[in-house]
Amino acid sequence: MRAIKLALAVGTSLTAFAGNAPAHDHAVSRGRLVFADHERPQVGVLDLDSGEVTHRFDVPKPNPVLATTEDGRYTVIKTGDDAGTVRFLDTGLTYESHGDHTDVEKGEVRMLDYTLTGDKPAHVVSENGWVAVFFDGHRPWERTSEPGATFIKLETLADAKPVTRAWKSPAPQHGIAFALGKDQWLVSTHNEPYANGDQKASSRSNGFKIVQGEDWTVAASFDDLSDPHKSCKEFHGHASMSNVHVFGCAQGAEDAEKDGGVLILRNVEAQWTARRVAYPDNRRSSTIKAREGGQYFIANYGSKGPYDALIRIDPKAATLRAEDVFQIPDGQAVCQFEVASNGKRVANLTADGKLRVYDAAPAWKQVAQFDAVPAFDCAYGARTPTPSLAIVGENAFVSDPVNKRIREYGLSSLQQGLDLPIDGTPANLANGGGG
Repeated sequence: MRAIKLALAVGTSLTAFAGNAPAHDHAVSRGRLVFADHERPQVGVLDLDSGEVTHRFDVPKPNPVLATTEDGRYTVIKTGDDAGTVRFLDTGLTYESHGDHTDVEKGEVRMLDYTLTGDKPAHVVSENGWVAVFFDGHRPWERTSEPGATFIKLETLADAKPVTRAWKSPAPQHGIAFALGKDQWLVSTHNEPYANGDQKASSRSNGFKIVQGEDWTVAASFDDLSDPHKSCKEFHGHASMSNVHVFGCAQGAEDAEKDGGVLILRNVEAQWTARRVAYPDNRRSSTIKAREGGQYFIANYGSKGPYDALIRIDPKAATLRAEDVFQIPDGQAVCQFEVASNGKRVANLTADGKLRVYDAAPAWKQVAQFDAVPAFDCAYGARTPTPSLAIVGENAFVSDPVNKRIREYGLSSLQQGLDLPIDGTPANLANGGGG
């Protein structure tokens, strides 16, 4: 009976979305979705064509944090164990764009033997053919540690010995690193008071350096707090689009022009340049997302918490304006948001259990709302099971750990699609790739 219900759910979804898809001379695979279990120390792979969980892999702890490489093939798993282990799941998915659609090929699913370990793995960024894992290190006053970043060349990740590079941070920091291409790399700079043991100082970076070559020679610096266009106080949040990078900096509590805003970094005539664009008021962003082909970067926006608005960032604009800010309806906090793979719509899962879909242009507008999951606690570190939001193609997927289901919502059709029962407690989801 359950198999029949699954088939009906899948069939209904495919019919619902068929009216919005171009005609093809072959069936287009929908790919796979990777999810973590809140209770079991496992990562599962859901086949979106059959609606079945086809693979499960053991990990050290329940509900690890998942990230996806830029090619959409690999899922990076921060396992959460004491050793700081990072695993890599090969989803077997490869993508080929045909303009009006993307073909998805399904290869073998496997957990790679290659692993990383280090002190507090944090930001994972995949750009320009590499994936970078940043290890923050421990608080300086607690123990010694080895902060830094490991870069892995994507095309070699499945090899027995992938091509890697290692950069060592001079001191612990909640930082970031990623490949810029042409043997150049961005690395964040540590906050000196924090590194010297000031327990009131922020672990966040105040800027970045661009390094190159085998000896990490500094090619450009953007960590001078005296210059608003060459620093990013208490950085948190980054995204890139068309080789333009946007970083979220602190709110301007003391001096809005000096401290607050986003730093926009780009390469002009083989030179890296940056400029700071001030926030429209005394709030800040800490999470930024973007998709190739989109007009705007999208970020959360608020004070120290909870962040209760979104802001769109046009990297070409001279200023950020009040109309760029969108207050989340019904007094809700942002919780989780993702940008559609074509960059045109924003999906937002809020603590009341609703999935809201917005247009960010020409003006902010809510275009759909779904009762996706039961209300939940979206505070950082919540002990209760937390739903997760991910984008695969032009569809949003929401995990419902309470009812043990994963549901799908079309961001173009604005209709609900799949509603699949899962044997387990699905929580964290990995975003899909390939467009």
